Amino acid sequence: MHDRVVILTRSHEDNVDLAVELRARGVTVIELPSATIEPLADDTALAAEIRALGPDDSLVFTSRAGVDAASRPVRAHEVRATVAAVGAATARRCRDWGIDAWTPSEATSAALGRELPFGSGVVLLARADRAESGLIRELAARGARVREIVAYRVVPAARGDVEAARRAALEGAVTVVASPAAVEGLIAAIGAAAFECARILAIGPTTARAAAHARVKPRVVSALTAGAIVREMEERDVGDR
Repeated sequence: MHDRVVILTRSHEDNVDLAVELRARGVTVIELPSATIEPLADDTALAAEIRALGPDDSLVFTSRAGVDAASRPVRAHEVRATVAAVGAATARRCRDWGIDAWTPSEATSAALGRELPFGSGVVLLARADRAESGLIRELAARGARVREIVAYRVVPAARGDVEAARRAALEGAVTVVASPAAVEGLIAAIGAAAFECARILAIGPTTARAAAHARVKPRVVSALTAGAIVREMEERDVGDR
């Protein structure tokens, strides 16, 4: 059996629980965050949009970074809209802000688009400058009046032990990418040849398309778990026998 190695490209905060569980299963974890969150130089427009929402409107967050961006200029008591969060981690960040947020049955944009309850007002998505358009299309198809505002920027940039990640990728390590920016940042760091040798697990179809553009065929998962990563390793081992 190949050495069990996985490359995680999300932020350390996003990887903490997953990395602990993988290491407990005997997997070597290389953390190489490949996209950096940058705050807006001027969040005046973001704050104004949020404060302008009323009780019939909805404010939707698809990441903790979006909540962090909104909570810097806006106090919880200034938010009059119903708030929704894509998953439990984002909802916890809302609670830290002082707001209870609705969450869908699973922590995916697809479930958020299918299940979000909304009224007659605006549905405002406060999210990254590189966010995918699928959520907007899904909500619009259900009759929602959707608006979007950039809450933060995502910059492709890898940080960590690049050489260790490159060697592992060249040997076919399972590599997790969660955004097109992470794909771009990872390729810039380890090189296209190493990326093409890796076993790519892409979170969501938009990230998968970005990986496919780089001439790899990723495995798509809607939610990332240690079990999914280990299964990918086991299937690789069976296929190589």
